[in-house]
Amino acid sequence: MKFQAAQRSVFGSKMIDSMDQESVETEITHAKWLVWHGKGSQALERIKALDSRLLASEGYEFKTLWWNLNTVSSYPRNNAHTLVNYSARHRKGLPISSSIAESAVNQVVSHRMAKKRQMRWTDEGAHCMAQVRVAVLNGEFSSHRILALKIADSRYGKCIGPTWAGGRRRTARTESAVMS
Repeated sequence: MKFQAAQRSVFGSKMIDSMDQESVETEITHAKWLVWHGKGSQALERIKALDSRLLASEGYEFKTLWWNLNTVSSYPRNNAHTLVNYSARHRKGLPISSSIAESAVNQVVSHRMAKKRQMRWTDEGAHCMAQVRVAVLNGEFSSHRILALKIADSRYGKCIGPTWAGGRRRTARTESAVMS
């Protein structure tokens, strides 16, 4: 979302007089407020109305403001049905972004998937680990879920956890051979 870029381009535009600049900036600010409060459809209507109003200006469609408004409108257009009320989540102290969790997962997976690691994960193993982690975070990980993973493992013969470099699963026999 490039609301700030759209607001800056209002004041850089020579096609809008100074009186109209404030009203355009206010419309963009209000659309941003609507998105922040989970009202994507209303924000999109505001942006479309502003765009229609500005299309009457000659040369508007070639300006940075036009580009920025179209970029801004793509977010509520594509995500209006899934937008959350970020403001309410922020007030309750809940996370408004998954970036912390994504960063942690990326660190673990990239560390395990690095070359020259003895216990490197396969792509399938990393995918399974990501599914388990998501289930734990969502509170959906239970004995029923573990049973489903075991059934999938036996049905498809895929490893659920880390593998050795050769792609073999660890067993008690191979473990004791390594220890001696």
